Amino acid sequence: MSHGAEVPSGPLNPYRWWSLVGLCGFTFLVWLTATDINIALPTIGREFKDPMDSLQWAVSGYFLAGSLIIVGGRLGDLKGRRLIFMAGGALLLVGSVVAALAGGVEQLVGGRVIQGVAAAAILPTSLAMVAVGFPPEERPKAVAIWIAVAWGGQGVGPLIGGGLVDAFGWPGIFWVNIPLGLAFLALVFKTTPESSDDDGGKLDVPGAFLIMGGLLLVSFGLVQFDTASSGELVLLFGGAIVLFILFALVERKVADPLVPLSVFSKPKFMGAVSANFLANVAFAVVVFLMALYLQIVLVEDPLTAGALLLPATATILLFNLIGEWMTRTGRFRLAIALGMLFLGIGCLVLTGLDGTYGSLLPGFILVGIGIGLQITPATELAVTTSGAGEGVASGVFKATSMIGGSIGVALATAVFQSRASSKLAAEIDASPDTFAGRTETSLLDVITGSQTPVGLPDLVKKATDGAFEVAAGDAMFVGVLAAVIGLVLALALLGRTDRPGESDDEASAVRG
Repeated sequence: MSHGAEVPSGPLNPYRWWSLVGLCGFTFLVWLTATDINIALPTIGREFKDPMDSLQWAVSGYFLAGSLIIVGGRLGDLKGRRLIFMAGGALLLVGSVVAALAGGVEQLVGGRVIQGVAAAAILPTSLAMVAVGFPPEERPKAVAIWIAVAWGGQGVGPLIGGGLVDAFGWPGIFWVNIPLGLAFLALVFKTTPESSDDDGGKLDVPGAFLIMGGLLLVSFGLVQFDTASSGELVLLFGGAIVLFILFALVERKVADPLVPLSVFSKPKFMGAVSANFLANVAFAVVVFLMALYLQIVLVEDPLTAGALLLPATATILLFNLIGEWMTRTGRFRLAIALGMLFLGIGCLVLTGLDGTYGSLLPGFILVGIGIGLQITPATELAVTTSGAGEGVASGVFKATSMIGGSIGVALATAVFQSRASSKLAAEIDASPDTFAGRTETSLLDVITGSQTPVGLPDLVKKATDGAFEVAAGDAMFVGVLAAVIGLVLALALLGRTDRPGESDDEASAVRG
């Protein structure tokens, strides 16, 4: 396996910047697909008449399947990065068609899972091809562009999704992938040479099954947290722990581990992936809850709601420029720590919802600043300090994005539904005549978007809005906690660590 970022061998690819356009274009689609559905969920919920804990699998299922990204990165290293990228691109188009034609939530989630598997092939191979396709003096700029486009896809996802839902209905968010995807695939095929790590290794299939099984049990346990019995939760989380332990044991024994456990002994690599994981937990909580809040409580149409989320996302691109500069000047620790600080303050501001957009705007801007400052330094650290192949390093790093998104949505859903149910039950008990026989369950369907609020008496609408604000505010503390932990880890892990076994090349790469 290679160490650090692979230096291109032979003549430079004269089409490398066109290659970057194609790779970034499809990466944009992957992250657009990840977030545009948030704005469409209320519309989908009303059509399918499914509750929030079913619909959230359309989000979590994508991210959970996407955590196979570790496998995708390793396959790219072994079999060829362009080959795996192209296969993933084709699979994304298949998943888009399946989801667009869905007549119920089961087929929709199935299509989203297919798209998530596709993302697991696309993201690590595209980042690895950028890393190996440019000389050292151009690589930071190319990686920064890739990162900006990736977060740009997440950023404009709600806006584009809202426009597509308004114009074509919710299936439009899936059909748009077909023409754009075909164009980007053709560009990558024509401009990007094949690359791999020819180390004679094999794919660690047992490790892949064990890590995916553990992640599935964790996510399912979080989704069912507010409804499952204590015994069921013990089985789910206990089973996950067992699978993770078995994964570690397998990785120690196999000749070609899916993830070399040595990478987890590198403080800077762990600091980078931890920051990325926790930032994605917080960001997923913000986008998931606020997309619902804007449409259900503030009663905005999908396009307007998407536009109103832009301050939380466009700010990412602006402050990524500062994050890139801090990366080039070696200020990794400062950039990531400041990013976590701003992110935590932004989430804290969003705990105080009062039914106005003005209460959201400062929090949106602070969240965008926090994400923007840290994304480039965290990515650069992960790619240059793992000591593993580029596909493995980028696979582990981007897996934390997917896993963080999945866990963020699952935690937010669990806290939100639990607090909303309690609040609604208390309101009904206090004033049963006001609710005229309406049940806690029927009102929960209103505040989660699966039932329309049209026709509700003013007092009932006020009660459901209040329950949403209390529940969403409490759920937003998931993001606050994630940012606080991220800040502590950044300060602890990203200082200068001249550890035994850390090479001079790694140290110099970290210092920039």
